[in-house]
Amino acid sequence: MANRYVEEVEGRLRHAATDVDPAKRDERAHFMKTTMPMLGLTVPQQRAVFKQGFSFSGEALDRQLPIWDRVWRGAGLHEAKMQPVFYINSLKPKPSVGDIWPVTRGWADSLNCWDQSDELSKHYAGLLEAAPATVMPVLEAWNRDADPWKRRQSLVSLFCYAQLRRKCPPAGTVLKLVTALLHDEDYYVQKGLGWTLRESFNTYPERTFAFLIRHARVIAPAAFQAATEKLSPAQKAEVKAARKGR
Repeated sequence: MANRYVEEVEGRLRHAATDVDPAKRDERAHFMKTTMPMLGLTVPQQRAVFKQGFSFSGEALDRQLPIWDRVWRGAGLHEAKMQPVFYINSLKPKPSVGDIWPVTRGWADSLNCWDQSDELSKHYAGLLEAAPATVMPVLEAWNRDADPWKRRQSLVSLFCYAQLRRKCPPAGTVLKLVTALLHDEDYYVQKGLGWTLRESFNTYPERTFAFLIRHARVIAPAAFQAATEKLSPAQKAEVKAARKGR
């Protein structure tokens, strides 16, 4: 049964990718850094396939979510793994955390590129806002996990984008999780750390600016640009001076 759904989704994607230039496919695969085979479809093209619907698209959540879970776990193509996340992020109204979190929290176990990770972070950030007592302990555990994609999730899922949040996690919690990964050696964790500091500054400008000054010398180059993106020119100059030890 699981193979039938995977085959349907991947078959539709392969059909959509018939005219993809192999050079463009290889270029996109290099950009995504995915370890999975990739057809080379752009995100808008992938979303167009999702919007066309599948044989099970009319099913209710309690029947459709297990199908998408099978697709996530059984997908052999990067684009097929993106389809389940398009589904959960398209749900309106949003289902209860109790209905969806027991399934989708396990999707973090098999991430393999930043595109999949960031799309899933949109979902996790919404769940965190709705049920922080349920979701935050998992993010805190992921913050210490051996899997770098889970460590990235522990940061990016705090806000994803702060402008989308009606209620954000406390500044102390955010900066504690960021501090724990300041010296992380994984490039994509550091990219996520910079993203999170940018969104933290949008939400808690004074506390985050003080954090940037205090830790300016140890923020990794991969994180620094995004972390300081929203600062004023004067603030950027102050952080750069602190980074040089002045």
